[in-house]
Formats: sequence, C-alpha cells, structure tokens
Amino acid sequence: MPEGLLSPAHVAERCALSTRAIYRAVERGELRASRLCGRLRIASEAVEEWIMASVIEPDRGSMPAAGAPKPLAPAGRLRTALDEERAA
Repeated sequence: MPEGLLSPAHVAERCALSTRAIYRAVERGELRASRLCGRLRIASEAVEEWIMASVIEPDRGSMPAAGAPKPLAPAGRLRTALDEERAA
C-alpha cells in the first residue's frame, strides 16, 4: 500500500475503533476517503484532520477555575450556604 494511504482496518486499529465505525464516519462525510479499484483508502492526513475536527473543548463557563472563590449565596441564605459548606 502506498505510504500515506490506509485501509479502514488500519485506521480502525490506529484509532482503537471498529472498522464499522470507520465506514460509518466515511458514510456520514466526517472522514474523507477514496475508492481505488473498488477498495476504500484513507489518506493519513485525512485521519489527522478527522481527529482534530473531533476535539472536544471544555466548557469553561460552567466550571469555576481552580482556586477561584465560590460565588456568594443570595441574601438571606447565609445559614443554608454555611450548612452546605460544612457538609461538603
């Protein structure tokens, strides 16, 4: 096989996925592939692009930064906030 072209089985092994998952990614248009003489081949660059396009960024807005102070309790809820703090 020419360097840089991979079979679905090789891509599956590289990504620790099943070959069926690779075929589905190709069918969905997520992973670019070529059909050469009736055989599906995937460029190694396409695999890298697919991986990078699938990166999940953390939602930094929903989690306070490490060491950041906890938000203040609403007025009149100090006792509840203190009780919750002790329980944690």
